[in-house]
Amino acid sequence: MNLWQDLISTALVGTERQTLKTPAIDNPLGKMLHHLDSNDREGSLLGAAAAIAIYQKAGKLSTATALSLPEPCNQQDLPCCNPLAGQHLTMMLSGEYNQVLPEWLTVAAKVGKRIPPQCLPALLTLGKRQNHLQSAILPVLGKRGLWLAGQNPEWSYATSENTESVWKTGNSNALQLALSKLRQQDPKQAREQLQENWQSNNLDENVACLQALETGLSLDDEPFLNSALDHKRKAIRDVAAKLLAQLPESELCERMIQRVLPLIQLQEDMVEVTLPTGCTKDAIRDGIDQSQYSSTFGEKGSLLLQMLACIPPSVWSQHWEKPPAAIISAAEDSEWNKLLIEGWAKAAINSWDVSWAEDLLQVCSTFYYANFQYKQQIISKLLGVLPQHRADAFILKIFTDYEDQAFNSQHPVVRLLSHSSHYWGVELSNLVLSKIQENLQDNHWQNDRQMRSHMENFALYMEPSLAHQAITTLSPLSQGNWQEAIDNFLSTLQFRWEMIQALQ
Repeated sequence: MNLWQDLISTALVGTERQTLKTPAIDNPLGKMLHHLDSNDREGSLLGAAAAIAIYQKAGKLSTATALSLPEPCNQQDLPCCNPLAGQHLTMMLSGEYNQVLPEWLTVAAKVGKRIPPQCLPALLTLGKRQNHLQSAILPVLGKRGLWLAGQNPEWSYATSENTESVWKTGNSNALQLALSKLRQQDPKQAREQLQENWQSNNLDENVACLQALETGLSLDDEPFLNSALDHKRKAIRDVAAKLLAQLPESELCERMIQRVLPLIQLQEDMVEVTLPTGCTKDAIRDGIDQSQYSSTFGEKGSLLLQMLACIPPSVWSQHWEKPPAAIISAAEDSEWNKLLIEGWAKAAINSWDVSWAEDLLQVCSTFYYANFQYKQQIISKLLGVLPQHRADAFILKIFTDYEDQAFNSQHPVVRLLSHSSHYWGVELSNLVLSKIQENLQDNHWQNDRQMRSHMENFALYMEPSLAHQAITTLSPLSQGNWQEAIDNFLSTLQFRWEMIQALQ
């Protein structure tokens, strides 16, 4: 259209130098241009530009893209939980009692129930934000949930259930979940699957997949992990070294043993320590990191701590022919007792050594009052090594050992329970409940504010069938500064009881 060229020319030259000429056009555009005020040069120019632009677009059809509809989801394979259980889930997804959600998911999977369809988007979104929930979410999605997750890339972690496509479209979380699941069924096939995709995966994907080898880890994985020790990326080397340290018979563990045995000696019931002279290239290849410096232990002590954590603690029991308790006792008078205890604790966690974990927990006060890094995590992980029944038995024994000590935030049992992540049995729950009642009645916790936060944690792990008993005994004591803490404790315990009953 020449009119458009004239308009551009006038705009470039300026309306003071050139007047826009609008030819007579016998159409709606010409009629609109005819009504422009020629005395307002700038206004008529802008008006003409707007009119022409609209005229050119008028009547054009928008571009249509032919989209294929997704295949409908298959029939459900799991029965849906009942409406009451769905209401509980909705409450937790909205933020109320959200700390109980992992238990709801676990129980729902155990009884073979799926979540209501209306809860799927919120739960899938929550799983994207909180990675630790993903493995618990997958079993309760049902086929509709898995189908829905496939329609949104944001929920791609759930596509790990579809092992055929996850290697093509899944992100690192989805790959890790899929590989972990496959490792439970066939560790060899899972490892071979990772090896096939090793070159095409990016760094984050390979790190995540390598971490998945912890499931079903065995000496069959050692050759592949040994090759990963020479990878150019430190993140890969670190994961490989950590996994090899969990295999007591691996070559890496044997090399660590040979490095450390000459440095730690048992002399007349006293553990003597000689610090390493430095860090060799071979030690660095085996995962020892010179940058992991602890001001408590110094440069050489920090190196020894890392090496000690890589050696299964059973090695020391066999080498010195003494039980863990005797070795730990011999270390208490050592100048390096803090280093030894922390190193053995990390080693017990790595190798899942129940005997050493239990005896190390006996000196839990050391973890609190010594300057250890991540001491609270160490206690929690040591407790996690123990099976539930053994953890309960251990805590009950500590109750007996310290029965004369006031049951407050400084009590060893309270410290252990505050870091416990397992659900308590009836006997332990009853004992804790009776201690709560006793101290509230005698007003012993008036100035112990930490016990209020401990009460919140207790409500998450106490046996929920005791909810009625707890309400009967503690409701009369709900008053004053403790009213909110007691009410929240009873409310959470009652919610857990009702939640489990609704699911079952």
